[in-house]
Amino acid sequence: MTTLREALGRNQPLIIPSIYDGMSALLVREAGFQAAYIGSYATGATKYGLPDIGYIGLEDMADQVRRLAPVAGVPIVVDGEGGWGNPLHVARAVQVLERAGAAAVHIEDHDFGKHLTMRPRVLPVDQAVEKIKAALDARTSDDFMVIARTDAAGVEGPAAAVDRALAYQDAGADGLFVASPQPLDDASYRRLRSEARVPVFAIDLPGQSAADHARQGADAVIYFALAHVAAKAGMEAAYKVLAKEASAVSLEANFGSLWDFDDFLGIAQAREAAMRHALIE
Repeated sequence: MTTLREALGRNQPLIIPSIYDGMSALLVREAGFQAAYIGSYATGATKYGLPDIGYIGLEDMADQVRRLAPVAGVPIVVDGEGGWGNPLHVARAVQVLERAGAAAVHIEDHDFGKHLTMRPRVLPVDQAVEKIKAALDARTSDDFMVIARTDAAGVEGPAAAVDRALAYQDAGADGLFVASPQPLDDASYRRLRSEARVPVFAIDLPGQSAADHARQGADAVIYFALAHVAAKAGMEAAYKVLAKEASAVSLEANFGSLWDFDDFLGIAQAREAAMRHALIE
């Protein structure tokens, strides 16, 4: 399997879709993507039906990585939140996630309020820098990337967010991630791109293509919500039909057969193995 750095070097930008279960991981592999993302947003929504406001713990994320990384078969970028505590907790989080099979983790500088307000609390820069240093010290392989994320754009402004990102780069971060619900202004993008010595990560924003993000300087675009939002829309439409008609017959033509779904899951390979071992004829 290629490393995340290798995948970044081959793509401009690298598109990183989210996965949250075995089916989404299989679909990412089938579609030929070269990396995947496991985020707390999708994990909380799909495992517990909860919003992404800090409920998801380290073991939740590690469990996702252990189960899904082998299925996807590509480097996995993992949402490390704020490291679940102080630099000591960050170090353990990196160790656990790296052992689980992650290729990278992003550590953010928010304290509380992300997704609850447009102005979440962020840590002082020096405290956030110590988290990045702890993460770097804790990894066992240089191939494992520590990506520094800042959520300060909505609190301190885009220029200050870029200042923070560059401070994290000086601390040794392998990637920079300025998270904002709105695109940064052109001047901030230009400065970030001109001073970044490591890959720049962005999240998919409404109305912007991966090419748009690349023109603004992104080396990778994380589609953190596409999979579970699409799945919710599909299931919601199907359940509405079932509730209204007490039947799924009108939907069957859109789904393909269960035989097709079995093929997607690898039933043919399982059948061949069973025959090899004389379990079936």
